[in-house]
Amino acid sequence: MTSPAHTRAPANRRPAAGDWATLRAQVRGRVFLPDEAGYEQARQVADPRFALVRPAGVVSCADEQDVRAAVEFARRHRLTPHPRSGGHSYTGYSTGSGLVIDVSAMKDVSVEGSEARVGAGATSGEVTQALDEHDRILPVGTCPGVGIAGLTLGGGIGTVGRAYGLTLDNLREATVVLADAGLVTCGPDSHPDLFFALRGAGTGNFGVVTSLVFDTHPAPEVCTFLLDWAPGRASQAILGWQEWALALPDQMFTQVRLLTKPAHVRVIAVWCGPPGEGVPLVERLITVLGKPDTVRSHRSRYAPSIEFLKKQKLFDGGGQAPFIYTEDHQLFRPLPPKAVDVLVSKMIEASDSTRLAALERQGGALGRTPGTAWAHRACLFGSWYQAVIPPAAGLAAVLAARDWVAGLWHALRPWASGHSYQNHLSPRRPDWARAYYGEHLDRLRAVKARYDPDDLFHHPHGLHHQGLRGR
Repeated sequence: MTSPAHTRAPANRRPAAGDWATLRAQVRGRVFLPDEAGYEQARQVADPRFALVRPAGVVSCADEQDVRAAVEFARRHRLTPHPRSGGHSYTGYSTGSGLVIDVSAMKDVSVEGSEARVGAGATSGEVTQALDEHDRILPVGTCPGVGIAGLTLGGGIGTVGRAYGLTLDNLREATVVLADAGLVTCGPDSHPDLFFALRGAGTGNFGVVTSLVFDTHPAPEVCTFLLDWAPGRASQAILGWQEWALALPDQMFTQVRLLTKPAHVRVIAVWCGPPGEGVPLVERLITVLGKPDTVRSHRSRYAPSIEFLKKQKLFDGGGQAPFIYTEDHQLFRPLPPKAVDVLVSKMIEASDSTRLAALERQGGALGRTPGTAWAHRACLFGSWYQAVIPPAAGLAAVLAARDWVAGLWHALRPWASGHSYQNHLSPRRPDWARAYYGEHLDRLRAVKARYDPDDLFHHPHGLHHQGLRGR
């Protein structure tokens, strides 16, 4: 399948100086243009692969009315709008040659009872910390620097998700600026078709989300375990871990990682059930795999548990990271021994470089919530593969990293489900539409046709409702 067809692609023409002056007069926030003070900082995103992209302008929005003015400006002047919250898009869709609509300043978090109202510019870490002050949690991902809006609209898999669901499963309401600059609030009883689509396909397809309302949960005690084995145990560790993971209760999250620098196998286990009941489960894993070289544990509330993992440099995606190439598979069943051998051999081939491959247990509450555009409820495991390269490493290293990740993805494809996680968008996947949206694709295209008939919000992985070439 080739790139999707657009109904109408904005031309990204440069507005006149007077047009920009009019926009500045309309917004409470700031407008940054090329060659002006603050523009270089305002245009930056988290991934240095996109550090050279120069938008026509950046609107740092102070409120919903600023977002409406920015969308109307983009529509009138045929600029592609690029919504941006945390700026962590794997494919760089938080920026582009059009108009960046930056909501990162809109980050208020208010909590009333079990309900949290969150500005779209808050990071998942900021939301977690704010809720912790009220003894509440929201299941979020494992990168505290990622924006809550993008995380939610694409899914949100984290360490308590098997117990409490995806981040998007806990969304109860979203306020959105649409392509006509109109403001709507959607939920189960208001624009339910849009609400369905936002929960799993909302990133850059229908409008700019300005605020979200979530259901939250009482904060549990969380116990995190890190267990490391020598790399020679990799195949045994993966096979034994999979068998162990399938029998776990929903309160246990777990992941097994193969890493090259330094080479080792790591199992992460996070228990959010009754205190004391997680330790026997981890002891059962040790019985299966043998005594690990190191074991660490950390008991805390949910918010400190995320910070603990961040300090291990396991998950943090905040700030200016190195070049990172990522691919993933969603799996209906465990990897068989032949697939594990392929995975381990690919890691050995890359032992001189910084590479990572991970499997994590899904299922539980991640598989139980109907009525959303998340198409991967039946998947029991997720797998993902990363190559990390310093920005100064040179073109050869970058190309080698990209090719290694793609090669591992293709090598494991025979055992995969055909599904992939839409928060891990890949520019090289031929079957991306069905992989990300599955059986929901046709319905999502119909919602796109209703709410953005001129395809103002578009990108190469967008829901272009006029059709997808090659399908």
